[in-house]
Amino acid sequence: MISPLFTYIKFQQTTSQTKMFITLLLVILTILITLVLLVILFIVYLQYVSKNRCRFGYLAKISALTSIKFSVLEQHRQTYNPANSQCQCHPHHATIIEPRNDCFHRSETLFISFRAVAPILGGFTFTEWKSTLTKFNLQADTLFLIDPAQSFYLQDSTYSWQGLKYYRSLIEKYSKLYKHVIIIGTSMGASMVCMCSDLATLSIAFNPILDPSLLRGVFYYRTLQKYSKTFILKQVQTNIDKIMNENQQSILHVHWSEKSPNDIAQLKLISNQNIIYFTDVDQCNKRKGVYFWLHNCNTHALPYDLKSRRILTQILQHHLNALA
Repeated sequence: MISPLFTYIKFQQTTSQTKMFITLLLVILTILITLVLLVILFIVYLQYVSKNRCRFGYLAKISALTSIKFSVLEQHRQTYNPANSQCQCHPHHATIIEPRNDCFHRSETLFISFRAVAPILGGFTFTEWKSTLTKFNLQADTLFLIDPAQSFYLQDSTYSWQGLKYYRSLIEKYSKLYKHVIIIGTSMGASMVCMCSDLATLSIAFNPILDPSLLRGVFYYRTLQKYSKTFILKQVQTNIDKIMNENQQSILHVHWSEKSPNDIAQLKLISNQNIIYFTDVDQCNKRKGVYFWLHNCNTHALPYDLKSRRILTQILQHHLNALA
């Protein structure tokens, strides 16, 4: 027979354990609420208070993980620079990304730059390739694009995951307004360059990412949630086949780092490869078709390597000469 004393002691132990469990739950809940509040305050600080350029990188990473749309990033989604300094037709070019049909200051050529993953490269530069493009004696308007959600440009400005349709439609509209449309990009930006290459006169891509699942990084999981890992590759392969087989007047140059295992893994995903081992810039005067250039480089940041060797500008100039 169980004594009343034993029952009382057992009850007290159970009560004590229950209190400890409830206390532990309250502590954990308090910590979680505190962390959430700190994250919210951090986001508010980055978006509305901080003036440090690094804030754009942090916000882009948060957007990549959560698909939250930040106005401070969206207002820089596009930067349009007309060659004609008298042009005042695009006062709100960043928020209204559609081209102005009534602008009569337009040049014959438009450069479109798709920015790579800016935060990885230190800071957040909205106008990638700007300094390089100024070295060419070519009267051209420039359009600099960034991807605020770090989604391989598959996230559009309304955050409805219609990025491919969004940017292809944009380039198609510009191609009707300009004699030549030249698109250029590196890494993530190069992915969209290849996905739009059939719409442009000249496309130049450096180490494009064709399968995001091969990358190490948590920031791409939202993209892979929405799209299959072969989504980018299928569109790129379609464009390559189209340019090569349908006698299009489009040129696609894709430059790869031969000694970068991650980039070569991406290259091998393409079935019909027209590979050229780069030896001299004079090789780069190709007037039609698709070309894959292998460079003696072991880094993903191929343009920086070519620039350090003082041949980046020459390569691009030879690509541009093909338009003459």
